[in-house]
Amino acid sequence: MKALLWRASLGLALCALVVRVQAQPAAGEADAGAPASRGAPPSAADGQAQQPSAAAPAVVEPPVLEGDAELDLPEGSTVPEGGVEVILSIDETGAVSEATLKQSIDPETDAAVLDAAWRLRFRPATRGGLAIAVRIGFRFRAPPPPSPTQPTAAEPEGAASSGVPAVSGSGSGSEGSKKVAVTLQAAETPSSYGARGRVERPPPGAVSRIKLRGAELTQIPGTFGEPLRVVATLPGVARSPFGLGFFVVRGASFQNTGFYVDDYNVPLLYHLGAGPAIIHSRLVDSLDFYPGGYPVSLGRYTAGVIALNTKPPPADRLTLEFEIDALRASALLIVPLPDNRGSIAVAFRRSYYELLLPLITDQVNLSYTDYQLRFDLRLSETVRFSLFFFGSRDSLETRGALGGTGGGEGANTGANYDFDQVITAVEWDPSPTFKLRWSGTVGPSRVSFQNERTGADSLGTETPALRLGERLIARWLMSDQLESRVGADVDVFMTNVSAEAPSIFQLPGIPSPGPPETSIKFEAQTTQLGVAPFVEQIWRPGPLELTGGLRVEYMYYGASGHWVPDPRLVGRLRISPNLTIKGGTGLFAQPPLPFQVLSVLGNPRLRPNRSFHNSIGAEIKLPFDFEVESTVFYNAMWQLTRNTPERFVDETGRPRAQVYADDGEGRAYGFELWVRRRVAKGLFGWISYTLSRSERFLQGGNTVVFGFDQTHILNIATSYQLGKFRFGGRFLLATGRPVGDLLDPTGQSTLFDSDQDDLDPSSRGRRTRLPTFHQLDVRVDRDFSWGPLTGSVYLDIINVYNAQNGEAYQYEYDFSRRGKLPGLPFLPTIGIRGVLR
Repeated sequence: MKALLWRASLGLALCALVVRVQAQPAAGEADAGAPASRGAPPSAADGQAQQPSAAAPAVVEPPVLEGDAELDLPEGSTVPEGGVEVILSIDETGAVSEATLKQSIDPETDAAVLDAAWRLRFRPATRGGLAIAVRIGFRFRAPPPPSPTQPTAAEPEGAASSGVPAVSGSGSGSEGSKKVAVTLQAAETPSSYGARGRVERPPPGAVSRIKLRGAELTQIPGTFGEPLRVVATLPGVARSPFGLGFFVVRGASFQNTGFYVDDYNVPLLYHLGAGPAIIHSRLVDSLDFYPGGYPVSLGRYTAGVIALNTKPPPADRLTLEFEIDALRASALLIVPLPDNRGSIAVAFRRSYYELLLPLITDQVNLSYTDYQLRFDLRLSETVRFSLFFFGSRDSLETRGALGGTGGGEGANTGANYDFDQVITAVEWDPSPTFKLRWSGTVGPSRVSFQNERTGADSLGTETPALRLGERLIARWLMSDQLESRVGADVDVFMTNVSAEAPSIFQLPGIPSPGPPETSIKFEAQTTQLGVAPFVEQIWRPGPLELTGGLRVEYMYYGASGHWVPDPRLVGRLRISPNLTIKGGTGLFAQPPLPFQVLSVLGNPRLRPNRSFHNSIGAEIKLPFDFEVESTVFYNAMWQLTRNTPERFVDETGRPRAQVYADDGEGRAYGFELWVRRRVAKGLFGWISYTLSRSERFLQGGNTVVFGFDQTHILNIATSYQLGKFRFGGRFLLATGRPVGDLLDPTGQSTLFDSDQDDLDPSSRGRRTRLPTFHQLDVRVDRDFSWGPLTGSVYLDIINVYNAQNGEAYQYEYDFSRRGKLPGLPFLPTIGIRGVLR
């Protein structure tokens, strides 16, 4: 079924034509959320605006800054009292195509200022109503950070001196960053602009965090422009078959990696059938990836964490955006509130696979829908409110015999995955030294599976669930050296299971030969409760930063409760401005999956999964805006849930299958290297390499390699702007994962099972690996301007040289021969992206 589904999806995608058109009122607004276009300076002579033709009006309107401007200053750096001036070239789309410092300060500050300049976005300059390219000067000015006892000024300093009100930035800073007031002033235009700058530190409670924004999230080839899929290119992440949306991080199972949206767990991040992410990319602010050792404010996962942070889109005027391609259509509406107090954003997307798939196959039907509603309101100078409502609907149906999966004629299967979730938050910043944030979430979900077969009862499950959550966290900066964070979170997940299962589940009993023709119906309920207070103390004596944290979790599920203490310690030592040594250790816990503790089919006595994370590494800053991060890690795992054929006597005195046990153990260790160049001067990208091994310990002392272990994983991703062209590429090389070796050319190990009327292979414990995986993806964009329409045309190609990679082995009926189940083929996509004014 999977093979046919993928081929059908790929056949449609081969002819995909993406058309993105952003329609706006006549006054116009640049796409402030889009990545800045970079390249050569405009052709205007001497850096001035192009001269109007004789037939065009001579009225020239200067560019206008849109959205927030964020200046991420390295810790300890300062901007001179007179500020630092940057010469900007702004193209016809309002993007910065060139940025040059007029005077150097120091390498770290220079890089930070240029990085901030590249991220600026403008409503373009116009001449006679038509967009033109111009060259202007801008000045960044930042006063020293206020002392802990002094409040921050409500308005950016210097804004009043120009006689033009400043546009206040709304960025609130991220966890572990320090705010400073910044004035961004045009040096060659009469306007001035306000902004908030951020001195960004790595989060104190994490050894490693990779933070991606803007172009790094949307311009990596092979990700379809989806921010969340960029995770697959980062160190510590094993390759997933067919590029599916789950991630094996540092040798743990995929269910041990957590997905968060605004600090809350979500059930699904991608649509079925290699579909896009469930959240519109314009609502994504940044992505934080913790491959291990994440802060105590997060929990209930024993591997890594992927935390998606949303934001209100730029909204100084009404904006309507459309996106249409061969597979789906979407729309985004942004409505600003009066007095610049907030905004309302509504997004909707609907696929139309069900109209196109019948042209390729009548055995697969697929559709999906998602929506988002975001409301942001500034209640006062110190209080902000936000509400984010989002949901998804996925449906998949297959008919007939599919790819040798064992389904016969007349077999129909279906899957549905629906959920809705709302997250609301209130932030209170009474002073620069104290911040309080409360948030809550609620959301129903439903997962269902159906299987119908001629001559047999219908089988399937219906699993509605409800998730409730609440979080409160306070941050207190006691001095420059001491900072405390205290909080608690509550998570409740209630599940009902209605199922019609094969009669073999009536134990004890002897299963009859062949597929079961009768079934039994049952219902079961389970509730998982997690309550976790946590505290974190940061101490910064000079170049050393020590963070000690404790998370005490109470987990209740099945038939009992469990107290789980998770202490963690992280240290960072700044050897020089360009070298930092880091290390950390800590305990992590995760409850079993809900179906594993059902009283009917599971084991309600399972203990929480546990892991012990240890890592040490270094961060190095190199010339030309390059950064290097290396990490050595060792993770121990125990109390892992595993399948077992053992039985036990239940409370009624009847023996039944235990199904799951909690005595699994394992370990993972390895080395990670990440070489990164941030978005600057038209070039960005990274090289990530992971060398690792993941093992599981079996009863009897045997050790086996984990099923998704990949010894070597190499990713090279880059993008470069040259004039109006942008070129990008991504190369992936990964060791094949281990699989059982069922090949039996002699037929000596293959037995005939008379009960099942089939051949039964035996690997006799033999293991092999799939062939090494390699793939090259490329992308080319070309910017254009045609009257009121500006944008770019692009070509995105996955698997350029059509590598014949294998995702699994397929065997002959007698297991005498085998072949590879092919992965993604050569897959080109051509599209146009535009802004219409």
